[in-house]
Amino acid sequence: MRSWIPFIILLIIWSTMFNRALHLPLHGWQWFTMLSALIYTLAIAYLCFTPTQYNWGGPHKIFYHVLGVPCNAIPFQALSPDFFLNIVMTVPAGIYWYLLSTRHDLKSVLIFGILLGISIESTQFLCDLFFHVERFVDIDDVITNAAGVLVGFYVMVLLKATALADWIAQLSIKFVKL
Repeated sequence: MRSWIPFIILLIIWSTMFNRALHLPLHGWQWFTMLSALIYTLAIAYLCFTPTQYNWGGPHKIFYHVLGVPCNAIPFQALSPDFFLNIVMTVPAGIYWYLLSTRHDLKSVLIFGILLGISIESTQFLCDLFFHVERFVDIDDVITNAAGVLVGFYVMVLLKATALADWIAQLSIKFVKL
């Protein structure tokens, strides 16, 4: 049960965010954007911070133990399905960055992607250190998370140049000013 504590804490934080979202002055498709973003964050929290391991096969990596937590600090040791699934996992984060942020320059998107990856991996490190969640900290995950954010963001840039531009404008909230 102790290993579920980080997810339970994140669930409480998520519930608070959901409650606050219900009081935002949103309309129409903006509600879809906000509620789907909250559901996405809950799914990411479950995938990244619960005491379960997903291994889709592939070559093994050499992990070093830092304070008992397995860590990979050597990028691109082995490409496996996990590598590409991590990219897919964060494509929606890039889409939400486009819909929720006013910052649409490459530098901002790249910084967001890198910080997202670092946040997930450092939180996994702390969760494993204190709660034994049995997660691995991997530099490849930081890289693939940033790549997924970039892919998602640029998918939206491309879609904005199509007939979907008006619908994308209706989905946009633009209240994140960094």
